[in-house]
Amino acid sequence: MLDHFEKILMLVKENGLNDLFFQTAGEHLDAASALLQTSPVQTALFALLLERFGEDSVPVNKIAETVKCSKIQLLKYMDDFDVLKKKRLVLTSHNSIFSPKRGNFPEYRVPLDVINSIRNNTEYQCTAYDNLTPEEFFDHAQSLLKAVKNDDISNESLTLEIDYILSRNKGLAFAKNKKEYDLGEGSVLIMFIFCCALLHKDEETIGTDNLMGELREILGYHEARKIIGRLKSRKHKLFVKELIDFDCQNSIADTENYRLSKKAKDEFLSDYDYKEKTKHNGKFFINAENIPVKKLYFGDKIKYRIAELTELLYENNFTSIQKRLEESGMRTGFACIFSGSPGTGKTETAYQIAQKTGRDIMLVDIAETKSEWFGQSEKRIKAVFDRYRGIVKSGGRIPILLFNEADAVLGKRRELSKSRSGPDQTENAIQNIILHEMENLNGILITTTNMTVNLDKAFERRFLYKIEFDKPDTEAKKMMWKNFIPALSDNDAAKLAGEFDFSGGQIENIARKNTVSFILKGAAPNLSALETLCREESLGKNAVRIGFCVE
Repeated sequence: MLDHFEKILMLVKENGLNDLFFQTAGEHLDAASALLQTSPVQTALFALLLERFGEDSVPVNKIAETVKCSKIQLLKYMDDFDVLKKKRLVLTSHNSIFSPKRGNFPEYRVPLDVINSIRNNTEYQCTAYDNLTPEEFFDHAQSLLKAVKNDDISNESLTLEIDYILSRNKGLAFAKNKKEYDLGEGSVLIMFIFCCALLHKDEETIGTDNLMGELREILGYHEARKIIGRLKSRKHKLFVKELIDFDCQNSIADTENYRLSKKAKDEFLSDYDYKEKTKHNGKFFINAENIPVKKLYFGDKIKYRIAELTELLYENNFTSIQKRLEESGMRTGFACIFSGSPGTGKTETAYQIAQKTGRDIMLVDIAETKSEWFGQSEKRIKAVFDRYRGIVKSGGRIPILLFNEADAVLGKRRELSKSRSGPDQTENAIQNIILHEMENLNGILITTTNMTVNLDKAFERRFLYKIEFDKPDTEAKKMMWKNFIPALSDNDAAKLAGEFDFSGGQIENIARKNTVSFILKGAAPNLSALETLCREESLGKNAVRIGFCVE
């Protein structure tokens, strides 16, 4: 199909829109017209616009030059352009903050979904986007913002698409209030960014750097900087209209973070039950209902501490305790640290607490927050807390913020070199951010670490609950062996528990390998085979009790 359009372009440039062109291009016009469901003239005009895909919109005076006709002659084709617009094969451009003023000629461009249809040689099915539900409306808005960031559509196409869906859905609260507040394209774009962040990412606030980055990708650096400056000075229309405001911490305005005002949410999202419909989503969210129940075995001391923490986090208890603490002028957040050797059940305990108390988990991978670029790691860790704080403020059951295997950020802060730059400065900056956020925490933080020593004193005092996970005692290990391999006799389970000083994670590894062996060989577990697996698991390390000889 693209070959047909290429032939049409070559011939129209040679001959213009005259009889000779329509005679020589007949075969190609027929094929392309059948795909587009347009007349030969409309197909030729479309081909002229298609050639300029990826560039700015094409004004009709440029088309007149290409086909060697006067602007007056081209006027007779304006009805054909209107047909192309009605079929949504082209969009009409206009002057805006997205495109500088170039004149008064009508301008056109081909939208991305039409291009994709032609590339795939499939008939274009126009999506009207009429009568969208609020959910569909914001889903499409999110897809447009994503497309422009990925360079799938141009900045100009974005504003055309925004205008289009607003014009087709005038009954939606967002469209009604856009008109009521007389918002221009720049303000509408910012409102889209904030609404989509709230509805699709659970992000209540957006930091200055993140907002600058979003706007820069769409509008360019200078326009984005101008908007940020007006926001910071409260002179932007969205501030004047009380639709955007600074975030507020402890009754103090945080001028580095912005949020939709309550007024904006109540009016622009009045037909979208965002508190109910926004879910904790994304690859780092684990829903409590999806966590499988798993039996854990601990000594009496650890069991008591875990039960105490679990009791606290049941919703009724947690709400009343937070209220009492607030009335007493005390901090209402709960920071907990689970420390101990690998495989002792720290992470699984956090999961089981979440499952029992019905709290989702927002999982933070410390490695994901690290960046080779100066300053980016700090921004990423700050963004984690910004998002969590937004979720807490949005209401509902507060999720658990889980920093898993956080050894890298919990150690004692490092002495900085004279240059005060490099990895040490980054580590210390990350620690300072976490310490500040813990001080103002209004939710639930659980941190797991393999460190039992070298914890920075500043962190130590901020953790209200500290649970150290020891390796299981002999009785607990026996129960684990029986739980993972029910076919084991009591005597064999006791023998393995007494001989090998394994953690629960190591015992589970051996049980899994035993299951694989059973599937492949059909052999029931026996003590000798399990002892062999135990020796392999130890990898030459002393995983046995003193006095037990392993050849």
